[in-house]
Amino acid sequence: MKNSLLLPNKYKVLGWILFLAFATLGFFCMLDDLKIPGFELNILNVKSDGLGDFRDFNLTNELAFLGITVGLLMVVFAKEKIEDELITMLRLKSLQWAVLISYVILVILNFSVFGLSFLMMLVYNLWTVLIVFIIKFNIALFKLKKEEVLDEK
Repeated sequence: MKNSLLLPNKYKVLGWILFLAFATLGFFCMLDDLKIPGFELNILNVKSDGLGDFRDFNLTNELAFLGITVGLLMVVFAKEKIEDELITMLRLKSLQWAVLISYVILVILNFSVFGLSFLMMLVYNLWTVLIVFIIKFNIALFKLKKEEVLDEK
C-alpha cells in the first residue's frame, strides 16, 4: 500500500535537527526573552485617543514555534526504511493513542490551570499529539524489532 503523504526517510534526520535547533531557540526566548535583531515587524498601534504610533513586534517566538512544528511534522511523516502494512498499522494505533492522551491532558489542564497560564499550556498542547505519537510509535517499533530478533533465534 502506497501512502503519498509520507516524506522520504532522510527527512527524519532533518526534522530532528530542526526540532532541536528551534526548541533551543524557543527555550532561550522563554528564559531570557531572546530576540533576534532584524526580525521586527512594524505595526500601527491605534490608541484610544485616535492617534497611532508604530510598535515593533519581534518575531523570534513565532520563528521558534514554526521551526519546532515543522521539525516535529517531518519526524512524524518521514517513512521508515521498510514501510509495509504492519508499520502502517503501528502508525494508526500510535496516532490514536496520541490523540487520546492529548485530549486527556487538555481536560486535566482545563480544570487545573487558569488564566494566561492556561493559554500558554494550550499552545504547548499543540505539540503533544506529535510528541506522544513519536514516543508511542518508536516504542512499538522497538518492541516489533525485539520480537523479530527473538523469533529468529
